[in-house]
Amino acid sequence: MAVRPLRSGDVGDWWELRRALYGGPETEIRDAPEEYAGDEQIALVWERPDETLGGFVEASIRRYADGCTTSPVGFLEGWYVAPDLRRRGIGRALAAAAEDWVRAKGCTEMGSDADPDNETGRRAHAALGYREVELAVHLAKRLDEEPPPGDTEPGVGVAVTLREIDEDNVRAVVRLGVGPHQQAFVAPNAVSLAQAYATTKAWPRAIYAGDVPVGFTMLSDDDEQPRYYLWRFMIDRRHQGRGYGRAAMDLVEEYVRTRPGGDRLYLSYVPAPGGPEHFYRSLGYEDTGRVHGGEREMVKRLDR
Repeated sequence: MAVRPLRSGDVGDWWELRRALYGGPETEIRDAPEEYAGDEQIALVWERPDETLGGFVEASIRRYADGCTTSPVGFLEGWYVAPDLRRRGIGRALAAAAEDWVRAKGCTEMGSDADPDNETGRRAHAALGYREVELAVHLAKRLDEEPPPGDTEPGVGVAVTLREIDEDNVRAVVRLGVGPHQQAFVAPNAVSLAQAYATTKAWPRAIYAGDVPVGFTMLSDDDEQPRYYLWRFMIDRRHQGRGYGRAAMDLVEEYVRTRPGGDRLYLSYVPAPGGPEHFYRSLGYEDTGRVHGGEREMVKRLDR
């Protein structure tokens, strides 16, 4: 089959492919096909023999793109091929069609981006001739809403502590959440607290920076058969990248050392781009070789 423009009848398949690529809220996935009619942005698809879609590419015209020196410039907004169709040249054909559309708009350069942890995406871009020009941290701030009570900004150099969760702070802890791309890696705090309520073996704690709740952690704490497991760990999306997670993990490990037989701490992670594997490895955790429900187990010796 060949690359062709998106049609209104493709919307169901297109949304499914977008969900696989982007994740996140449905409202961000379910764009209208009319928005990609080819004026300022376009969606091109690969049709299977059974007339369902097996891949897509989305491109736009921007005023500028990092690493490009001309304006306007084309931009590869999204690019995805179903796993069963990969390594057949379909991704290359989709990208080439997007570049042809950009050339027809009079542009002489094409920009794109990829998550730094997405090694597959970075290699695919390199194979098409894209060069990496910079790695950046993207920041955003909402200007149309006030922060909820208790969610003020911590000061610089504040102490990180672990606190019990009670009626005074439980709502603030439940409101904490990770970014959209991280939601597949950790359950919501409300679910974790419900699980903690249903067992006597859970040790849930709020992570504070100064007097501001910034995260949540929960241990499986069973001193009868001592094997301590980091059940949950998260830092709110607004407070990441400030060292709070590392400081909180130090406190968790310090607590485990006080428990009977507390010479090791186990945890598990989802092996996927953007996951917490690199963070845990940087703290000294190592793979055990065991897998639980698709998550890989790690352990750290605490008696060294």
